Amino acid sequence: MQFPQMNKNAFTPKRFPSKRKAFTLIEILLVIGILALLMGVTTQMLTSVGDTRGRARATVDMELIATGLEAFNAQYGGYPRISSTTGEKTAGGDLYKCLVGKMMLRLRDDQVMMVDTPRPRKPFIDATKLLLRDPGDEFSDDVDPEKSGVYIADPWNEPYLYFYNIANTVGSFATTWRSPGFILLSKGPDKKAQNSQSMYTTGIIPDMDEYTSNEENIDNIIKGRDN
Repeated sequence: MQFPQMNKNAFTPKRFPSKRKAFTLIEILLVIGILALLMGVTTQMLTSVGDTRGRARATVDMELIATGLEAFNAQYGGYPRISSTTGEKTAGGDLYKCLVGKMMLRLRDDQVMMVDTPRPRKPFIDATKLLLRDPGDEFSDDVDPEKSGVYIADPWNEPYLYFYNIANTVGSFATTWRSPGFILLSKGPDKKAQNSQSMYTTGIIPDMDEYTSNEENIDNIIKGRDN
């Protein structure tokens, strides 16, 4: 049996090695730019969601703190008188002590005094529902609630500010104090507040339009009563 002979002159296509086209510098920069833009948009969205949840949490916290302060007032006949001159975190620590039954209001010769209780009394709040922070390590989630200096923190790890009647004599009021109760404030996500100190002496929540005209006060969260 004979096989047909191959025609040596027949055309045989040649195989050339394939070449991979490389990205140009402009294409690489374009891809990097798109990725950076997407990351920026995603980060902004996540931050916005986080801030919204934080504000909601701060509002709930202040409601709980306010309830505790009212219970404190009902038992001792006055709201806590805590000095802010020692610093916001120290004042926040004293507020925490009042609310968990470790500090009380005492009257002596018609003078209002804040003193540590001989032994812990029934707390006015459930501290397990609040965020506690240690001033020595404010980012630690492992906080001993019995440690000295522990304070109640807002969702951004800042102590809640507490404004109250600064008069220290029974039946009297500071000359300019106007609020029938107290004022609570969270600085919000940017952790800043300007001109808030006036509330310590006036007891008046500023007109919010005027107050938030200062950019640093826009995200402040305020709870309280005034005339």
